[in-house]
Amino acid sequence: MKTRYSNLFMGKMCIVAAVAMAFGLSSCDEDLLVKNPPSEISNGNFWTGESDAKLALVGCYTSSNGWNHDNFDSPQGMLYLDFAGGNGTEKENFTSLMCSTNTLATNSNLRYYWSNAYTNIANCNTFLDNIESCKMDESKIKAWSAEVKCIRASFLMKLAFHYKDVPMPLTTLSIEDANTIGQTPQQQVYDQCEKDLLEAVSLLPLEYSSEDYGRYTQGAARALLGRLYLAEDRWADAAAQYKAIIDSRKYEIDRSHGEDSYEKLFWYGGENSKENIFFINGAKGQYTWSRYIYLTPETYGGWHQFAVYNELVKDYFCKDGLSIDESPLYNKQDPYANREVRLYASVFLPPVGTYPGTVFNGQVYDCYNGGSSSDAYNKFNLFNGYCPKKGLDPSNEDIWSAYVYVPVIRYAEVLLSYLEAVNEYAPSQVDQTLLDLTINDIRDRALLPGLEKNKLSSQEAVRQAVRKERRVELAFEGLRLFDVLRWGIADKELNHYFTGVLLSDDPSAHNYGGNSAKDADGYYQFEQRAWASHNRYWPIPQNDLNVNKSLVQNEGYN
Repeated sequence: MKTRYSNLFMGKMCIVAAVAMAFGLSSCDEDLLVKNPPSEISNGNFWTGESDAKLALVGCYTSSNGWNHDNFDSPQGMLYLDFAGGNGTEKENFTSLMCSTNTLATNSNLRYYWSNAYTNIANCNTFLDNIESCKMDESKIKAWSAEVKCIRASFLMKLAFHYKDVPMPLTTLSIEDANTIGQTPQQQVYDQCEKDLLEAVSLLPLEYSSEDYGRYTQGAARALLGRLYLAEDRWADAAAQYKAIIDSRKYEIDRSHGEDSYEKLFWYGGENSKENIFFINGAKGQYTWSRYIYLTPETYGGWHQFAVYNELVKDYFCKDGLSIDESPLYNKQDPYANREVRLYASVFLPPVGTYPGTVFNGQVYDCYNGGSSSDAYNKFNLFNGYCPKKGLDPSNEDIWSAYVYVPVIRYAEVLLSYLEAVNEYAPSQVDQTLLDLTINDIRDRALLPGLEKNKLSSQEAVRQAVRKERRVELAFEGLRLFDVLRWGIADKELNHYFTGVLLSDDPSAHNYGGNSAKDADGYYQFEQRAWASHNRYWPIPQNDLNVNKSLVQNEGYN
């Protein structure tokens, strides 16, 4: 029998030394590794005590690193989800093909999201199957098991959200079982995740000492549970979890760098911010990822792999806090001037009108220097002149193996999710105090005036305000596809021509577009995406269907 489905099967507990810096550990147990090389470590001779259990726990926390991108917990994988959700695209068409009428069951990216998630789940199940046999304090067994159940739940809920009915192994499987396991209905997967996360909330601490910083806390478990409730439209339950996080007073919007606080939050050192609830961390020279080489524009030595859609750029506010459709500061021929700090922190913008272009490490970003020049807007079919900037620390010395942390859950998300949930189940409770506590706290950091309740006179007005704020505040953090799908707006957001930078018809203008296609406002028109109702769920990977005949393909995919 073939063992293609072996990502659900784990016969040995592999210990990798590089994961030890994830929290509190400087190295693996040297004596253990000398007596039992990693290739010889099995469940039979490993689970002897607390030190073994902690090594295994650290292994469960290990996220995808290096060039392993297609995973729900990898920095690159989170970017892919944002671009698939309509915030941009990838120049080899990976992300658009993840969510369109051209999405196929043979799509390699979706295959690896699936298989990598199940590899992580298998690691968690191995831990949970064996931790009880370790000679250690019972309270630690319960608490560490709760952490691992949070990790497992994070993958299970994402699998169920994106693939619908999925296998739900809760224990280590034999090869035969892994190759024949059936699908569990989506709601049952959600119910299991809820059960595990509620248990974790009751067991996990509000915070850890510095040597264990970065592990799942009660706040992180609540935030994950809140996301689950948002996916299920359980607004009151979501609001209760988010309010508990707010009331804990353990987190706050980071203002430590003044007007640069938003931008520098995503640089080295930002992992220590009180705004971060859960994040992926790296270690110089030991635990790194290749995301920087993909993100960085060609001008600065990178690949400029991604293009930010102009539709996102347009959604950022002007510095008076108004949208470009409302603000008297906005000039269609000078679109990048007088805009908010989050736009300048998040996107490389070219010189147009009075805006001089983004300056990064002393060089001006410019996409208007001709088709063969660095970062030219039309150099590749899926270039459009924009490039992501958020998270690029100018002090980084090696764009091939950066170790800048990546936030997974921020307090800003909690505040916006709380406001959204309250507005959906009890709109009469949305008052000025709630706006100031949530969305206005975020806008204040961005140097924008707060929203006034008397100008948001309906539930729909608040709903749209929250949705727009989420898009710009949380851009490139892996939540856009989640939001677009759960709000049911994919047919609008992912079903049209997408645009890039502003072009001119004047041959003497620096941004002269020649024969390039343009929309009615003069923006470069470069990619058409199409969406159908069956694209709400991803296809079950064909490789797995070929091996496991118990699996059933989602509707709309052959």
